[in-house]
Amino acid sequence: MTEQRSAGILHPCHSASSHSLNIPREDGRSVDIEAGHDTYSSDFEETSHPTPPDGVDEWARCCELPESQCPPPSVCQSDGCVDNDGLGDSVRQETSIERQNLREPKIPPLAYIRNKIKVGKDICPQTVESQVAAFRAWTKPHRTNEYINPGEYRGFWKWIARCLTFYIPSWFLKKALKMNDLRRRLAFRQKVFVCILVAVIYMVLCYFLIIQPVASCVVKVHIGMFTAHGQFCNIVRHVIYIYVGMGAMFMLLVALCAARIRYKGRSFEERDDLVIMHVPCYNENEYVLRKTIDSCVSSTYAKKRKLLFIVADGTVTTPEHKATYKILLEDIFDHKAELAAEIETRSRPYPSFSEDGTSENFAACFTGFFREVPYVIVVKIGRDDEQGQPKPGNRGKRDSQLLVYNFLHFANYRAGWSPLFENMEYQIRENLDMDARDAMYMLVADSDTEIQPTGISYLVHQLAKDPTLVGVCGYTGVNNPVDSFVACSQVFEYWLTHAVLKALESVCSNVLVLSGCFTIYRLKWPNNQPAILLATLLKDYAGSHEKTLHEHNLLSIGEDRYLSTLAIRYFGSDCRLRYFAAAQCTTTVPHTVSMLIDQRRRWTNSLIHCHFSHLNVLPFEASVWIQCMLIFVIGCELFMVFVLPLALPAGVVLAVIALLLTPYTWAILLGFCLVPVVLCICCNDWRYIPFYIPFFPMIAVFSIWIPLYSMWKQDNIKWGKTRDQNP
Repeated sequence: MTEQRSAGILHPCHSASSHSLNIPREDGRSVDIEAGHDTYSSDFEETSHPTPPDGVDEWARCCELPESQCPPPSVCQSDGCVDNDGLGDSVRQETSIERQNLREPKIPPLAYIRNKIKVGKDICPQTVESQVAAFRAWTKPHRTNEYINPGEYRGFWKWIARCLTFYIPSWFLKKALKMNDLRRRLAFRQKVFVCILVAVIYMVLCYFLIIQPVASCVVKVHIGMFTAHGQFCNIVRHVIYIYVGMGAMFMLLVALCAARIRYKGRSFEERDDLVIMHVPCYNENEYVLRKTIDSCVSSTYAKKRKLLFIVADGTVTTPEHKATYKILLEDIFDHKAELAAEIETRSRPYPSFSEDGTSENFAACFTGFFREVPYVIVVKIGRDDEQGQPKPGNRGKRDSQLLVYNFLHFANYRAGWSPLFENMEYQIRENLDMDARDAMYMLVADSDTEIQPTGISYLVHQLAKDPTLVGVCGYTGVNNPVDSFVACSQVFEYWLTHAVLKALESVCSNVLVLSGCFTIYRLKWPNNQPAILLATLLKDYAGSHEKTLHEHNLLSIGEDRYLSTLAIRYFGSDCRLRYFAAAQCTTTVPHTVSMLIDQRRRWTNSLIHCHFSHLNVLPFEASVWIQCMLIFVIGCELFMVFVLPLALPAGVVLAVIALLLTPYTWAILLGFCLVPVVLCICCNDWRYIPFYIPFFPMIAVFSIWIPLYSMWKQDNIKWGKTRDQNP
């Protein structure tokens, strides 16, 4: 191919891969952008690149023309115009919609998918001008450590903050509780307000539903505000009848929903759509990682149509355990040579998102084949100033997910460029002979999950069969029930939350949380429009804004549930999130009470805040029926969290009184306690019935202690310890 240059600028369509351009940065460093890949170097002297000459009005179809017919290289391409004032103004305004209009196929979507052009051929590279503009646009917001300012109270909290600050002054929190961080003081005051509000509601309910009824209707003493015992007792009796009737109807609805999901057809057809299998990891050992990776690689889905995508969240090293990224690169995948040559030399910058806000991070990309399955490993190593810290490069699970989503958004819609994404796209294309744009679905699996061989095929079949599905999750079981009594008690609890609760959500509305253990999302629709890759959805999920206590609980400890919340918000009007019981996996559960409470504290607070986020912003453009059904499901789950801690102790007290005063009450209580067993029988899951025995004494922990403890610990956004490091 003939090399074409004009004033030092490579030809937009026909630039050779050997050409490069040093782009100066404001801090004295420079980036060497090459066609097809990039290198990120430092200590270059600042240089100037020539300003391209004026061009014609538009050049949107340059790649379709022969080289001899291309206009001069100083004119517009479809992603922005070149002018003497700068290269980036128009590029910064590009949107994914404009990109889609240029890439939309001229033939029906299904035929377009089945007849894709071979990867690596006829790929029009970005012009050097557009790369320069994208780089300048990227450097502006992410070049410095731009942490988010805690800011002031907003909205409702502005009114309440004055009272909270008066009763809990800053000097007291600094001196007594050592809270020198403004964000911790703000979160503590908000938590205290929520707990006081819940306590007041509990006291009112306790008085009207327990103390006064017992005094007026059982003991027959004149206390409280009601002296006419007969009339008040009749009201209480009718309230109890209504409550019992509603409870019976709800249990019948639950049984029908569980049976409908349980007996749904379990056949599937193998598909050839490219599936990305994303596995974020942090501090797992080799045994756990190998088990998860082997289950993904050994699944029945075609080896060439799945791409294993592992993100190691930082280079965390402890004296007792080997670093996770070294286990991946040295022990499981064969990258010892690259690791010996210093991983820092392969690193590229990208914008990261953590609980502290938006900042720059560095990561290195490795690619290859593992048992004929292509893989990508991204290791986040951090900036130079982080290397002496305990967790260099660590930004959390949400940042690992956003790294993959933002990369795929860049690959499909050419928006959100970064040096890391450019390098990842190049390695996938050159080393794996694949195109990231071919990916239609993405599996999200935790690093301690073991997926059944047919699990991926089941979920992909559901997504391909139903074009209204945004995401679908499978059943998650317990793979370590014999570790302890606590682990054994969670077997039945996991069955209840999946086979019963998720079934209710799936039939009546949407699954409110697609589990991070085992879920497949639709990346884009058949017409190439973004699904989970929607730019506004990813921006909300990044959460680069001032954070209150509510927002911290959404973003820092409930990323899986919050992503499902956003998916319902943006697509809930005509699309769905579903649960499919036939696709199964197992995960390692906490085997001590302290680990269990740490895990459930995060889950409970995430549930509370995501549900209130749903109520605050219902699905866009959804019908009244869809909104009402969503509110019904949310109300049922909030009842379990807020009312059960009071209802269960009250029920025990009233049951004891009833046993003393009324014959045959024990039969009613026994039938009530055996309702979960009846649900097992209805779903034909007999094997779970023995696990109800260890679950029953743990009901107080699951339904009373954990919700109350979680509400008091809302300002604790740390993950805590949820597993042992030893296999």
